[in-house]
Amino acid sequence: MITDQTKQVPGARIGTRLTGPRRHQHRLSARALVAIAFPGSGSSRIRLTRSGWLIAGTLFITTGLWAAAHLDELGSARVWLFRGPSQLVVLWSAALASLSILAVVRAQALEPLFGGLDMAVRLHRKLGLAALVLLAAHVVLLAADAVAQNASLAAVLVPFWSLEQRSIDILGFYVLIGLGILAYDRRLRHELWLALHRVIGLLFLFGTLHAAMEPGTIHRFEPLRTWIVMLLLVGAAAWTYRVLLFRRFGPLYRYKVESVVPRGAQTVDLVMSPLDRRMMYEPGTFVFVGVPTFKGKERELHPFSISSSPVERELRVSIRQIGDFTNQISTLSLGEDNPDFWKARRPGRYHPISTLQGADVDVYGPFGRFTPHRLQQYQRLVWVGTGIGITPFLSMLSFGRSTVDFRRIWLYYVVRSAEDAVYDEEIRNCRSRAGFTIDYVPWLTSEHGHLTAARIAADVKGDDYAVMLCGSMFVVAALRSQFRALGLPPQRIITEELQFRGTSEAPAAPART
Repeated sequence: MITDQTKQVPGARIGTRLTGPRRHQHRLSARALVAIAFPGSGSSRIRLTRSGWLIAGTLFITTGLWAAAHLDELGSARVWLFRGPSQLVVLWSAALASLSILAVVRAQALEPLFGGLDMAVRLHRKLGLAALVLLAAHVVLLAADAVAQNASLAAVLVPFWSLEQRSIDILGFYVLIGLGILAYDRRLRHELWLALHRVIGLLFLFGTLHAAMEPGTIHRFEPLRTWIVMLLLVGAAAWTYRVLLFRRFGPLYRYKVESVVPRGAQTVDLVMSPLDRRMMYEPGTFVFVGVPTFKGKERELHPFSISSSPVERELRVSIRQIGDFTNQISTLSLGEDNPDFWKARRPGRYHPISTLQGADVDVYGPFGRFTPHRLQQYQRLVWVGTGIGITPFLSMLSFGRSTVDFRRIWLYYVVRSAEDAVYDEEIRNCRSRAGFTIDYVPWLTSEHGHLTAARIAADVKGDDYAVMLCGSMFVVAALRSQFRALGLPPQRIITEELQFRGTSEAPAAPART
């Protein structure tokens, strides 16, 4: 049963009770803004995830081996002033760079380690930035050491200044920093941005290899060199699979376009049927879609959330059109949006018919761990989808009708206005079997302000519920912080942000252009 909560009706019968959103203008608190910049900072207790243990262990081993290589000079002031820290931070930089590349390898077997590919991409952004910052700190410490030793500062910062300096290292540093800054330019097209990241990863790997071969601490101490080579091989294998082998050996399924359904608000549904084997997936996951017939974009893969049920033969992804690739999706329609529609028209006996066939598309997946099965021990769930972030919940809602699931669901569809709630009718028309109850709240921010965790908690009552959040990274971070402030444990909150690039663009579910 779906309970529609849009307005208050005194004396309404049980089962159709309607309660409306309170007209309070909510504002993001300072604590919520801090949580956006520093996720998890509201907790006084450090709680490491699997990926956190991986990072901590990698840095611990790296630091321990560096210390073992300098056992005879650990008491020297010169080591600890500038030279030692400069060596240590560049080793940390190389280690984090390798883990950053590993995080986005798109290997389904590694998703549990990082909490899903969407979480892995989020971690990749942080590790990549940390690696660049540590590399810059390495150069600053080297320059400080040169000043302290009355050596030439230009020999550290200017390539080819002297015969003794490592000019290749200096040039590599400037190239990496320049490309790293360019990677944050939001005006870059998706494929150019992706190619830039591939080059940065490759340069980091070559830099690590070069450092391992050059005379120095790594080269002199065999255990440290072996460890760095191991990290290098992990990063190189991940980069090779991700860039060169994924299209051939990745989880590929071939589908044919059945229809492209306009939804309004720059949103379309891409409906596909399998050409051979059908992909099996959990509700809430996402896929990478490539269209070989798109000229100039034949090799592009873009992630979109699945909005169909796993029990359905057809696969549906919902797409917000804000970039070149997503806008071109409309041309896959079998109607007049397709540029070949009129060419395919043939006169029939009673009316013209079209011989237009659906285009073939490559679908890789499924990926992600934003699924209700991760919270199967909880009988009461809160689902919050902002804008196109409602997409994975459509899949969960559709799947819930065909399963023996007796959980209570509160679904909040957060949009700016009624015109933006393009899936409102689909949710209202969904009739689940008895025992699967959903309280549906379409929340219009233009009328009611920001949705808050306090408002949701007042609706749900009690503290035995779990929360799933999907949408803009700012809204998700704010709500996550608010739920934590209410005392909800972190293991009862799972999220999916809409940015793979770390920008405000979000045409589908995890990220897109």
